[in-house]
Amino acid sequence: MELKDFAALIAVGAQGQLGDQYEITDTVTMKNNSTEYTGIIFQKKTENIAPTIYIEDLYESYKVQEVTVQDAIKEVIGRYEQSIKGLQRINGLSVDYTSSRDRVIYRLISREKNPFLLKDIPYIPFLDMAITFHLVVSINDSCMQSLKITRELQQRWGVSVEQLLKLAKKNTPELLPARVCELSQLMERYMNTREYTLEPEKDLTKEEKIDMIIVSNELGINGAAAVLYDGVIEQIADEYDSDLYLLPSSIHEMIVVPCEEEDLYGTFSSMVNNINKKYVDEDEVLSDRVYIYRREEKKFE
Repeated sequence: MELKDFAALIAVGAQGQLGDQYEITDTVTMKNNSTEYTGIIFQKKTENIAPTIYIEDLYESYKVQEVTVQDAIKEVIGRYEQSIKGLQRINGLSVDYTSSRDRVIYRLISREKNPFLLKDIPYIPFLDMAITFHLVVSINDSCMQSLKITRELQQRWGVSVEQLLKLAKKNTPELLPARVCELSQLMERYMNTREYTLEPEKDLTKEEKIDMIIVSNELGINGAAAVLYDGVIEQIADEYDSDLYLLPSSIHEMIVVPCEEEDLYGTFSSMVNNINKKYVDEDEVLSDRVYIYRREEKKFE
């Protein structure tokens, strides 16, 4: 059975169990880097929100006979009921400009891999990437809920993309402070599990300076944008008294290396390509390029 047929069966089964007060359909959604995800949309007729529950993992379990279709239907309904609790706050969330301006943040994504997404959202080009804008719904020590700021919402607010950038430059470091950690922690993340804890920030003024460091945020989510924070890259370059290589290992972090030998550019490019192919999910790839931060000029290239 193909995924689309499996999804159709799950939608019909969930509809049968939940009844006529719901309209339940299968769908394919485009996410970051134009990756497609198959899910089930739950639209309760008395509510304005319609969660989508993705089912690729259940389909893989079904293919190896770990779950039946009925098991999958039960699991999807359970996930929907759990998600609706968190989404209730979004339904009542005020998105007027005055109450939202302190919750506007930015992220970095690939321009090349997101042509369709970028048609619908305001963004600013940065090298071969795009700075995109998001509205924080909730945030705690382990997770964050957010909404993309679309061109429609931007027009409703009556703000320019430059104004969004000004807000995000202030808010993002405050809501998602920068964090520096060792490269070994990054490798643990991809080789073991997605759940990991960052160690305390290293003091780069000490004698035991590391040759490779990770720049991210305290959540470790969409943390590559931390290289845009005022002073973060500048401070690292000053402490090493060097230009810097920036290796985009994923949308979640950048590997930063002192640029003592420029002939290592090809080596690091191969490293980034290898990480992207072997360890990074397709929707989390940021770029295959390696960047350089020029300390004297204070610019990226």
